[in-house]
Amino acid sequence: MMKRNSLKRNRILDAAYDLFIGKGYWDTKIIDIADAAGIGKGTVYEYFESKEDIFLELFETKVASGYEPLSELPEKDLSGADKLKEYIDIELTNASKYTFSKNFLMDLMMKSDAFRNPKLIEAIHKLVSKKFAILYGIIENGIKNGEFRETDPMLATISIMGAVNLFIGIHYLPFDPAEFLSVPNQLDWSGDELFKLILKGLEP
Repeated sequence: MMKRNSLKRNRILDAAYDLFIGKGYWDTKIIDIADAAGIGKGTVYEYFESKEDIFLELFETKVASGYEPLSELPEKDLSGADKLKEYIDIELTNASKYTFSKNFLMDLMMKSDAFRNPKLIEAIHKLVSKKFAILYGIIENGIKNGEFRETDPMLATISIMGAVNLFIGIHYLPFDPAEFLSVPNQLDWSGDELFKLILKGLEP
């Protein structure tokens, strides 16, 4: 049985996170994590079965936990526009919390076995489903209340999530549209401008 809730466990997670960011997931070995945490390699396995399990724990504590405020959003006494604004703010706040290196992202997307972990896939699916359901509810209620124009709430939800994700990709991840288009990377764009553009498309 894996050990839980200890200072050593937290040291392992902190060391792994720093190494995944600085060195890349693929090039980080369990022995590297152990050395950085100041413990033996065998001790790491007392807490985690594999590097994939460490990554899953980091996803749940560093990524998924940041979206917990979304659960309170549907019950808040706010207009549809204000809920939409808060939804986008939560997304952008979480995206800006951590700085990821290009190698780290490429490792995860191209070379890593982490995304073959059924538990990680389930955790990601659960988070995406939660975000989708909450945004869908905001749009659907806004339409019913006459705040937003009559439109397909499913299509609107997909479009807004896609716009927010691409905005995050340009703003916070190593994507530069100037590599493909003859335009500069407009890093002075703000989340408020994104919100206004989305809201404009929903106005009655």
